Amino acid sequence: MYENHFYRLEAGDRLSYLVKTSGREISIEFPKFHIDGEDSGLPSRLKADGSIPLNEGEALLTWTGCYACGAKLRLEAKVQEKSPFVRFRYVLWAESPLCLTKPQGHDQVTYLAYTSPNEAVRTEVRLSDYDFRLHSYCLSELPAFAREPNAMGPILVEEWGDTAMLTAYEHGSQYPDKFLAYYPQRDGCGVSLRAVKGNTWQGQSLQNEPYETVWFQLGAVRGDINCLAKAYREFQLKYCCANGESRKPYIFYNTWAFQERNKFYNQAAYLDSMNYNRICQEIDIAHQLGVDVFVIDTGWYRKTGDWQVDLERFPDGLKEVKEKLTGYGMKLGLWFNPTVAAKSSQLLAENQDTIAEKRGQPPQAFPIWETEESYPMCIVSHAWEAFANQLIRLYRELGVTYFKWDAVDLYGCESGGHFHGGPESSAQESGECYAFLIGRYLTKIVEKLSEECPEAIVDMDITECRRYFGLGFLSAGKFFAVNNGPYFQDYDIQPPENGWINALVHPGPARARICRGVLDYDKWFPSVLMMTHYLPDDPESSQLLNLASLILGQNGVWGDLPKVSEKGRALFSQVIAAYKQVREDITAAYPVRLGKQGSTFEVYEKINQATGKGVVCLFGSTGQYQYCLENPGAGEAKVFGSARVTENGDIEVSFQETGAAIVFFGCT
Repeated sequence: MYENHFYRLEAGDRLSYLVKTSGREISIEFPKFHIDGEDSGLPSRLKADGSIPLNEGEALLTWTGCYACGAKLRLEAKVQEKSPFVRFRYVLWAESPLCLTKPQGHDQVTYLAYTSPNEAVRTEVRLSDYDFRLHSYCLSELPAFAREPNAMGPILVEEWGDTAMLTAYEHGSQYPDKFLAYYPQRDGCGVSLRAVKGNTWQGQSLQNEPYETVWFQLGAVRGDINCLAKAYREFQLKYCCANGESRKPYIFYNTWAFQERNKFYNQAAYLDSMNYNRICQEIDIAHQLGVDVFVIDTGWYRKTGDWQVDLERFPDGLKEVKEKLTGYGMKLGLWFNPTVAAKSSQLLAENQDTIAEKRGQPPQAFPIWETEESYPMCIVSHAWEAFANQLIRLYRELGVTYFKWDAVDLYGCESGGHFHGGPESSAQESGECYAFLIGRYLTKIVEKLSEECPEAIVDMDITECRRYFGLGFLSAGKFFAVNNGPYFQDYDIQPPENGWINALVHPGPARARICRGVLDYDKWFPSVLMMTHYLPDDPESSQLLNLASLILGQNGVWGDLPKVSEKGRALFSQVIAAYKQVREDITAAYPVRLGKQGSTFEVYEKINQATGKGVVCLFGSTGQYQYCLENPGAGEAKVFGSARVTENGDIEVSFQETGAAIVFFGCT
């Protein structure tokens, strides 16, 4: 048994979670599998194995039981004394030659089931609806099972009486591509979470390799869905991920925006700016602006797979660049594609058997951003460790601590000879198992890297369709949410011949308005986990719009820094300096919002209730507005833009054109 201030957790015939604040008990049924052609039934009563301390206030609890067929089941639960949420998973294995089976080719796994009152109100919180207006994923809260027979989630909320409960699973895919789903029980008094596809393959041995489920989450609070969301947001910020660096509100700069501008404005190559002089010029200005992490995007390397610095572009192997960054107190970040290796790379030569396979098609090499052609690689194979070792080497040799991953497609390999299928698996089965398992192997890479480099931050780009987006990766890293925003094609507009397909690359309100759409996620997990880049370009009106947007937590900057005026650099520096005084408070603060994204008057209040410190960012079109704070701010206000705080604590703001104002509380 485990007990903290929020709940009591026990495992025996079932997993029992007692909500201490309301006295409600949630009873979770253990999983059922299909083993050697038979339904496994439920396991015997689980017996406690013990507890292992992890991070501060966290422990790993384990229990073990057995199925009638002889397969064994281990329940692993990560508990935290300061949170009402539990992370748990199951490990299934056998000491005899037992296999998972799939009657009629369909997964037969029920991971959990529970009962709840008839009057329970159920809400599906879907993270991966793709909005082509924004060219970004968006969050949706929907009445569960109202229009579909099942719910993808990955979060399902139940409210009854004075209790709100959450179950969730850590996986990721784009709706409606379901790998797991929630189903209502026939009597309407409960829910089960079942496999849909790709979770297992026919004949998957339990003797040679234990079957590990995804991690699940369970928690409840006294109150409604908003109380639950607030507690869950804190869980994601402080307790879900062992590596706290990914949760810190650093300011990031990335070189890509100028690389694209140079290509389309100046008819240069994407990689022409990959040289010591240009990068050092950008570093100097990034330091003036207040950047913490400087990220060199694609082109710093000689070839993919080996990930060695291109010595023609950086003859000293980036050592002076790193020294310059260190002198400014800035961290070094680099771009990677984890799923490719150049034709002449040593990594490919040593891992020929892990080239990604599409059945019936010979592997095709393709160019990677003006570097050597590369083959697609399957990281759901032993290649995952080879890639992880390259990242660890770069940390040791160059002190790289930020790793931006790009172009990781959900579907990439159909081989039956890797870790996502067997010799008899069809192309479809292996491909679906790859898509199911890729998130686990991406996470394994981050975990191995973090063991060697506790400062590591891994940011995965999810700006296109078919990326792995869900709760799975957030247990180890964070997401790069918006690249350039929508393309012309998203609006049925034909881009100019040989022109830029990105629609929103110019200064002004449009790009910032689109990018703020990602802030919807801030209700359930902090916006520092959904990085988006804003523009530093003059004029001041555009800079205020971009600054007011990025300091709400997305914290990314990119553009042509040398072209920003001295006045513009000074404004950025002043705002970022003020932000840094209260950024921990802003990150912790639960969002209060007025108006929709892009509406006439749009306000984001991020004030920490415990300290009174934080910020209010106001966006509007021509006119005068007044905003009443929900949480009182501490001390004198520091204002940027045409706003003022009245004697009774309201904010008055006047806009002569579409613009923004920023009001900080708690900074000097």
